[in-house]
Amino acid sequence: MSFISQHQVDHLRSMVLSLGSDPVNTFKNALLPSIKRSKFKYLGAAIALYVVSSVYRFFERPKQLRHLKSISVLSMFRSLIASENDLDRTNKLVLPRWEETNGVISFWGQFGWTVRVTNPEAVRTILYKTDIFPKTAIFDELKYKNLLTKFLGEKNMVSTNAHEWRKRRKIANPAFHRSMPAKTFAVLTSRMFEQIEKADGPVDIQKLLQRFTLDAIGLIGFGFEFNSTNTPDGEWVKTYNDVADHVGDFKYLFFPILDTTLLPLFPERQKKHESLDKLNGLFNEIIQHKKSELAKGGSNVDDNEKDLLTLMLEAGNGDDDKDPLTSEELRNELVLFFLAGHDTTSNAMNAVLYFLAVNPDVQSKALQEVLDVLGDEPSDVWPTLEQLKQFPYLSKVMKEAIRLAPPISRLVERQSAVDTELAGAFIPKGTSIMIDVLSLHYNANLWKNPTKFDPERFADGGELESMPSTYAYLPFGGGARQCIGMNFSLAEQRVALSSILRKYELSLPEDSIHKDGIVFGSQTLTFATEKMMINFTRRH
Repeated sequence: MSFISQHQVDHLRSMVLSLGSDPVNTFKNALLPSIKRSKFKYLGAAIALYVVSSVYRFFERPKQLRHLKSISVLSMFRSLIASENDLDRTNKLVLPRWEETNGVISFWGQFGWTVRVTNPEAVRTILYKTDIFPKTAIFDELKYKNLLTKFLGEKNMVSTNAHEWRKRRKIANPAFHRSMPAKTFAVLTSRMFEQIEKADGPVDIQKLLQRFTLDAIGLIGFGFEFNSTNTPDGEWVKTYNDVADHVGDFKYLFFPILDTTLLPLFPERQKKHESLDKLNGLFNEIIQHKKSELAKGGSNVDDNEKDLLTLMLEAGNGDDDKDPLTSEELRNELVLFFLAGHDTTSNAMNAVLYFLAVNPDVQSKALQEVLDVLGDEPSDVWPTLEQLKQFPYLSKVMKEAIRLAPPISRLVERQSAVDTELAGAFIPKGTSIMIDVLSLHYNANLWKNPTKFDPERFADGGELESMPSTYAYLPFGGGARQCIGMNFSLAEQRVALSSILRKYELSLPEDSIHKDGIVFGSQTLTFATEKMMINFTRRH
């Protein structure tokens, strides 16, 4: 059963797009005449007036934020109903008003009215003054109600503050600050090569990278073999994808009642909840198995090849405060690592391969750097951890690719704990605040020719370093709460990308939808391109 019919969608789209900015006249001229024709005109008018009044109050800008410039609710709904992506909204609604707002503007979003921040110095203040700008307790309010909150859990490293956050970070730190598992990355890359070799023509690299990173986070996260690169239709691959691909469905995020109270009306959505229950059963089974192994004396595997769950359990057992994570807390962190290590890493590599394919000069320069380090014999050669440090130009390419295509378009919301100021604007206590990554990365007031792909922006003494604030670039967040898995993701990418460059020449098919520029989708949780097909031509 679908939410609304296609006819209703088209009708709603045309109504919203034609509303303009005068809902009172719209009501008077469009709705009232039809009500008068009804024999229940007075009752109908009263009900309609009540509905309009209730809707108005729901969307009305709070009094304490009326001193700020704002993006109108109608503008946001037009954009959402027209299925525009985050970059479309950024270019139409945010960036044209940057100078007018000094990078601080209010808008209505999923959780009500929020202040969108795109001023680098204000961003720096938010990220460093975590006592004044703690993370918003979104999940405390939702209490496991919809698929997303059931998946992420009530508390994790991203959503918690103060002691709860420090406890999790302390236990997770050893897992992410050990030597990277380069051997495992190499094994997984070789599997990806097998699939590329089997392809007859262009490769759907976006899908293949998603399978590659799912295998990586499964093995390195908790020692579980999804084997999705070779068997994309495997039971657990389908179960995980059934959940991960649907947690961000627009209608269920903006109308949580459809995912909770009214869930019995949506049997297809119920199946997603059943898949999550099944996946949670797997996670809990693995956690208990790992705990039992440690209780028996652990394993003899080198630390740099141990999975993250094992390292976190060991760190928790050795915690001086004797406050290890519970099984539920461990599950929540594993799911967080899955989302961060799966979609965001695959999205980043997808973007890098696209920009290499459409910039042959950049591809040639990156290839030469790789050959200087790994040689050019026909057989596969996998980079060591030490060799991964010898790819400075490839690293610049990666940084520029995720400037133009950041894996996430915004950071998790924060809330002002006191009355304060940002970029000269008064921010009242209790205000929700969102850091807008895309608007920072595409801002012509901050970057020269921001839509141009130019890896030299990240050279020593280059454009980024010469900026008044380096907080114009935030693909992994910043401050004390910068993404804990950043180095893990970058190492995984360097192994795969250097190996791909060494083996294949990259190009776009003639009929690529990205031929005239990269095309993004309208996802709500991550920021990804539309289907990406790439030609892989063997060099040897």
